[in-house]
Amino acid sequence: MKRLALVGIVIVVVGAAAAGLWAYRGRGDQGLVLSGAVEARDVEVGSLLGGRVAAVHVEEGTTVVAGQPLVTFETDLADAQVREQEAAVSQAAANLARVVKGARGEERARAKAEWQNAERERQRLDDLRKEGVVARQDYDDAATKAEVARKAYEELEHGSRPEDVAAARSAVDREEQRLRYVRRQREEAVVKAPASGIVQSLDLRPGDLVPANRPVASIIEPSQLWVRVYVPEPKLGLVRVGQGAAVTVDTFKGREFPGRVVEIRDRAEYTPRNIQTVDQRSEQVFGVKVAIDGAPQLKPGMAALVRLEP
Repeated sequence: MKRLALVGIVIVVVGAAAAGLWAYRGRGDQGLVLSGAVEARDVEVGSLLGGRVAAVHVEEGTTVVAGQPLVTFETDLADAQVREQEAAVSQAAANLARVVKGARGEERARAKAEWQNAERERQRLDDLRKEGVVARQDYDDAATKAEVARKAYEELEHGSRPEDVAAARSAVDREEQRLRYVRRQREEAVVKAPASGIVQSLDLRPGDLVPANRPVASIIEPSQLWVRVYVPEPKLGLVRVGQGAAVTVDTFKGREFPGRVVEIRDRAEYTPRNIQTVDQRSEQVFGVKVAIDGAPQLKPGMAALVRLEP
């Protein structure tokens, strides 16, 4: 009887151990299950210059695409600056063309005639000086005038100096850069969506004054969704970057949204108060970011369960 009782006890113990092992393996096959909340990337957009609002093109909750105008500021002052700078560029370009081309033919012909006339006068006074009719000072004045006229004519014949051409080119480059700058400022009068998404906040009306560098709207990108979960330190070895995951939310019962681990934080931290992990025995956890693949049905703030593939 004692032997039979002992055999029975052994059978019960072995059966319990087998059942426990089966349960453990079954739980391990399900992967690590963690909880978190759906988050989304949001973008704050604004203008580098600001100004007075002329028009608001969208409302909160509107779905927009990349490049779509959101807010337009008044452009009267910017347009005037653009026109003024365009005129400055045209003037600098005309001056460069004049310097490169040099003097006109009429100017060279006139300078040559003035030189020849001054040279004839010098020769005449030289003959009179030799005869003692005119003073030496009168001849010297005529000779100086003839030399100046000759230099002026040769200068026109040789054209502009390389230094003058380089300076004129630099002036054109400077004015063109200034034009690009004011045109870029003009573009800041229209605030556009940098990416496709949903307008989360936009509280402006025509006539409102907006300071420079101030966000005017916030856009959520539904295509950039993830869940931040916290893995207890003893289970960190079960997680790796690139690991597959399945995300479920209460709204869609029985439906799993595929995802993958894209980030594991390097430092441990204490469990945040608003996060509940499955295993509460460890206070040290590591933040893990699980990206969700193409799930526009999910909204930021939804409670979610993440099951990491074993």
